Amino acid sequence: MLYLDVDGFIYRFVGYKRFYRRAVLETSDFLKDDCLKIDCTVGVVVSTTDCSRLHSIQVPDSDIGSHFGMLLENQEGSDIVFNVAGEKFHAHKLVLAARSPVFRDELMDGVEEDECEVVVKDLEPKVFK
Repeated sequence: MLYLDVDGFIYRFVGYKRFYRRAVLETSDFLKDDCLKIDCTVGVVVSTTDCSRLHSIQVPDSDIGSHFGMLLENQEGSDIVFNVAGEKFHAHKLVLAARSPVFRDELMDGVEEDECEVVVKDLEPKVFK
C-alpha cells in the first residue's frame, strides 16, 4: 500500500525506504543540540484475511483417535498380547512404544521377536483396560 503525503512524496505504508547515514544526519539541520525531533504519522490497518481462500485443498478434521480405537477393537495388525488373569488384550508394540518410554525400552529392546505374549501378574483385567 502506498501513501501520498501532502508534500507530494510517495511513502510506503509499512516502511519508508530512504534512510540517513549517521554522518549525514549529524551534519544536517535535523539534529540540533544532540536531539533529533521526529514528526511522523502512524497508520493502523485493521483488517482480516479470509484464510479459507488461501488454501485450495480442504483439510478434513483429524480422526486418528477413532482409527486407533478401531485397531484396538478389531485387533488388526496386533503383534503382542497381554495376558491379565487369563483375559487377553491384543496390542501394537509401536503404539505402546510411542506412548510410553517404559514400554519402548521393554518392547523394543527387551522382548524377543518370537515373544508375543506378556503375562501381567497382580493386576485385575478391569484395571488393565
